Amino acid sequence: MNKKSAPVDEEDPLDREIDFSKARPNPFARDYGRNRNLRILAPDLLKVFPDSESVNEALRTLVRLKAATPQKISARTATAPKTKKKARA
Repeated sequence: MNKKSAPVDEEDPLDREIDFSKARPNPFARDYGRNRNLRILAPDLLKVFPDSESVNEALRTLVRLKAATPQKISARTATAPKTKKKARA
């Protein structure tokens, strides 16, 4: 099967400078979205979080706030706090 080349525009300087005949697919491109360390921010958040450190700081603050917030306890599953028994002498 012969590949027909696209017509070359003689006025485009990049056609003569870049040779894609030996190009290969990027082996890492298929894993781009599956990388555990990579997170894609929405465009509106890019202004708020310009770098990784600002994202990390915000997430750490959120984790601290969540840990400081009391959790709801269901009346059905709640148990009385255990009390220490006094030792008899």
